[in-house]
Amino acid sequence: MIELIGSNYRYSGQRLSEPEIIVVRDHHFDEESQCFHIGHLLTHSECDPLLHTVIFDHVLQHDDILAQYNLVCFPSFMSRENTEFVQQQIRPDWQSRSCTFNFMINKPRPHRIRLLELVQQHGLTNYSHSLAWRTNTVNDIAVTDYRFGPEVVMDRGVKNGSFRNARTYQDLLQKTVFEPSCISLITEPVYYERETIVTEKTLMAMWAGTLPIWVGGWRIADWLASHGFDVFADVIDHSYQDLDDPEQRASQAIERNLDLLQDFDRARDLVRTHQARLAHNLQLLQNNFFTTLCRQTLQQHTGQIQQVLHNLLGR
Repeated sequence: MIELIGSNYRYSGQRLSEPEIIVVRDHHFDEESQCFHIGHLLTHSECDPLLHTVIFDHVLQHDDILAQYNLVCFPSFMSRENTEFVQQQIRPDWQSRSCTFNFMINKPRPHRIRLLELVQQHGLTNYSHSLAWRTNTVNDIAVTDYRFGPEVVMDRGVKNGSFRNARTYQDLLQKTVFEPSCISLITEPVYYERETIVTEKTLMAMWAGTLPIWVGGWRIADWLASHGFDVFADVIDHSYQDLDDPEQRASQAIERNLDLLQDFDRARDLVRTHQARLAHNLQLLQNNFFTTLCRQTLQQHTGQIQQVLHNLLGR
């Protein structure tokens, strides 16, 4: 078995001479080189690349150039995150909405910068947010400082160290950013690639009982809806999610829902009206949806692959 940290891995000429199980952790598209380095590893295999099995611990669905290979999407990362949110015993309070939408930005990916531009371009002001940068060099949207204290502050981002996302949500973001708002503008890590990934950002949005809009990303609404989540397609226009141009996937998430983002009264009324639907999503998470999904996937495999998946889920 080979285990790689996708965000750090760069292909450097390795040749796989026999079938391998390759575990890829984290987001793994190299935005600078515009490539999947895992793809180079498979392409240059000395044996048939289809004999290798690639296991993704973050990816839910891959519709890009690696789709031709033997891929297993096994969201053990989200299983752990989901479990930690449940164990944190967060008490939701969805009764006091004062903002139309929220957004949370840490690392400066292209769609997050575009979101900052769009918020100011359209004169959107009724929002709560977290912008964990020392200085905003994009525009004059204020930076924020939601920290426990020991975190490492960088020019654009904060390294949380040992602080878990569930605790960060409960102690720093629940009452200040998420629950005061009606809509979450969620910027998951994917931008260029056609790959579906969700993280704690989507968990926070659902725990807060907000209507979701994914700015950037790839077919997140489709994937969640196909697995039983309510993405409020009758309220939110998710037609942006599979546009060919990644910049348009980000921009049109805002443009096609601009009327709602400009209308606090309507957004608040929708959240009040659809409490049961919002609670349905939270219930799926409180029932450890992602752990259940991983266990179902594990049962679809045998032998060494099943053992590797079992070990990933058990960590």
